[in-house]
Amino acid sequence: MVCIPELRGPCVRSARARFGRPLRPRGVLMSCRGLLLFMITSVLWGVPYLLISVALEGMGPASVVAGRVALGALVLLPVAWRRGLPRLLRERWRPLLLLAVMEVALPFTLIAMGERTVPSGLAGVLIATEPLFILALGLFWGKRERLARGAWAGVALGFLGVVVLLGVAVAGAGALLVLAAAACYAVGAVLLHRLFPDVPPLTVSAGMLTLAAGPLLAAAAIAEPAPQVTTRVLLAVLGLGVACTAGGFTAFFALIATEGPARAAFITYVAPVVAVASGVLLLSEPVTTRTITGTVLILAGAALAARRRSSDTPSADSIAARPSRTGTIPAAENEQTGGAR
Repeated sequence: MVCIPELRGPCVRSARARFGRPLRPRGVLMSCRGLLLFMITSVLWGVPYLLISVALEGMGPASVVAGRVALGALVLLPVAWRRGLPRLLRERWRPLLLLAVMEVALPFTLIAMGERTVPSGLAGVLIATEPLFILALGLFWGKRERLARGAWAGVALGFLGVVVLLGVAVAGAGALLVLAAAACYAVGAVLLHRLFPDVPPLTVSAGMLTLAAGPLLAAAAIAEPAPQVTTRVLLAVLGLGVACTAGGFTAFFALIATEGPARAAFITYVAPVVAVASGVLLLSEPVTTRTITGTVLILAGAALAARRRSSDTPSADSIAARPSRTGTIPAAENEQTGGAR
């Protein structure tokens, strides 16, 4: 999944112009369109871990990631090309390349490597620790934000949940790789906010995928043997690239434009549930009391860590009115990732 910055200024105005409606004010239930987009995005960002597990049956981790990224780039390029991608690649390719490493190449590869030993559902839950890493980065990088009372409790709960899950017999070193991927996503979220606050997120996402595709394809060709592609493996890679990556980006940014970033951020807590359910139902992955306990602790901790002080939480109108500040670490609730994770 690729995180996005707190949407302000030009990004919000362009989103409003495209979708024809303002951000929904607080206290109003989600619209039918928003609810549909939320459900679609939850599925598209919950099932990638299942599809990665299936794709690994006939391909190495690098090949899975390369296929996923190349397909996602091909689908998004026509749309992003009309929204300023050529200029972005020409004028700001260096920071975009850094973002592509932290938000695409590294985390995608770490997740695929980790899932050789970690069940898909457990991988989805471990990625949900990203808000905890964002909170930690906010304490030491950039302008420090005032934390809500429950933020530290959230960190403690999340850490305890990780300890519980690391004790699951099938986790092992693979779980550490997935946690490292969550940390990469957090760093990428902060970089995205600081480096590209004025660029439409879908354009940035397409740029990251485009820059990452070539090196990943070359690395897969050099480092891994020819894949054993079956119909099942091929469909999994197609689903990862076309539906989960390209489709996930599109649906998520449409959700933000319709309902605002705060509501969209709840994908963080729904997608892991989809990941666990799909792994259990389709791959017969085991669910133990320890797994359930760790999952609940991590999701509760992430929810608490993502909270802001009520006096500091901006309304939809104030978000649109305020200028972008590239030197501020955004709140975790507005740092949701977006790539299909």
